[in-house]
Amino acid sequence: MIPSARRPQRGRTAIAAPPGTADPESTTQLRTDARRNLEQVLRAAREVFGELGYDAPMEEIARRAGVGVGTIYRRFSGKESLVQRIMITETARLTGEAVAALAEEPDAWAALNRYLRRAVASGAGRLFPALSGRVPVTEEMRDGRTALNEAVCLLVDRAKDEGYLRDDVSDADISLLLSCLLPPPGLPKAQRLTVAARYLEVVLDGLRADRPSPLPGRPFTQDELDTLFLRGGPR
Repeated sequence: MIPSARRPQRGRTAIAAPPGTADPESTTQLRTDARRNLEQVLRAAREVFGELGYDAPMEEIARRAGVGVGTIYRRFSGKESLVQRIMITETARLTGEAVAALAEEPDAWAALNRYLRRAVASGAGRLFPALSGRVPVTEEMRDGRTALNEAVCLLVDRAKDEGYLRDDVSDADISLLLSCLLPPPGLPKAQRLTVAARYLEVVLDGLRADRPSPLPGRPFTQDELDTLFLRGGPR
């Protein structure tokens, strides 16, 4: 937006703005546009990386975001830094979902159900395996993962304490379930979400404490989960 010229009042000398001084309204608009572009890029990157994996072209992200590729590279130095930001943002979002579910639902089972349903609907289960191990892990990424682990652990412990969740399931099992609910990538997005939601209902039924059949093997551990999500898979 080009600010309109201001006429000097009679009897007064017009004072020109110092060189390089931005019009406040114009600057605010630029900040708003930049923030909107960033949100569009992050949203598109989540979808593209979740569907196509780390090797997805940046041009596809730009196309879905409705911006030029140059817009992405002005904000991120490359695909690596974009993926790191996606991992940090999504981990924080899942942590917020877990904390809010515990605070707002009437019991821990309802909270666990809500958390898993929203996490599955967001496509997080497909996103994390697609990106894990492809970029250096920053301290912010590790801190975010720790916060998410703690939030999910609290959900699981309370669901067990209240007698809803079976004892032979760990908090790491719950997190890994999100990555196991992966319908074939060739399906349309709406159908993938529907299939994942159907599978989740079967899984939730099997998580209840009143299910008599014991699970084979041992529960997954947080160390194993961190190996998958932070260090690129089992050694």
